[in-house]
Amino acid sequence: MTFRSTRDSVELDGWWFANKPGAPVVVVCPRGTGTMADLLPSVRELSTRGYAVMTFDYRDFGPGSVGEADTLRTLIFASRWVNDTEGALLFARKRAAGAPVFAWGQDLGSQTAVAAAARTRGNADAVACEGLFRTAQEQLRWNGTSSDPDAVRQHRMLVDGSDEPLSAVSMLQVPLFVVYAGKDDVTPPNVTREITRRSLSIIDRLTLPTAGHDGAELSPGYFDQLANWFRRIATALAAAPN
Repeated sequence: MTFRSTRDSVELDGWWFANKPGAPVVVVCPRGTGTMADLLPSVRELSTRGYAVMTFDYRDFGPGSVGEADTLRTLIFASRWVNDTEGALLFARKRAAGAPVFAWGQDLGSQTAVAAAARTRGNADAVACEGLFRTAQEQLRWNGTSSDPDAVRQHRMLVDGSDEPLSAVSMLQVPLFVVYAGKDDVTPPNVTREITRRSLSIIDRLTLPTAGHDGAELSPGYFDQLANWFRRIATALAAAPN
């Protein structure tokens, strides 16, 4: 299937995994490496727990990548990927036929899920993410690439300040589920905690002391807790007055 990003209407590829009629939808936001094919194990976990699932490739990833010519070597975040994520959420909203739509992301997907959901209240009904960084420029300093002036300039051009995680979290108006991976050395849990303290959203947390930046979803009970949280949100939405 194909859909279009918001703001610049780029055509993107995605996969839709249906479930029973009326099932809530989880849009799985890709990581900063690989393609949506790498998300299939997570798709299966969510599907077996009763969710319809949508995956997609950002415009710079996958066989049909349509991104700009700049290199991905130092590009860690760009608002065009938030456009792609927002487009996926809106596509899911139309196809969900009134069922709740949730966003879940890891790595880059954490940043895009939060930013896309924060743009407009109706984009998603809840968001689940793992580690967050404050701003792209700070993350460049963290990973040692801020000494490259091209990388710094690139992010200034390609990242809208309102999409930065620090700004987006403060604008988010839907419930947030945050996973703290105790051994995450890319988006450390203390940074994520500081960022999410700025949020006015209802926040639930899952701490995984031995998990790292990659593979937290392999921790026992991860998908059970994620799916149960989405289910609680869906139940609350169904019970809310129109």
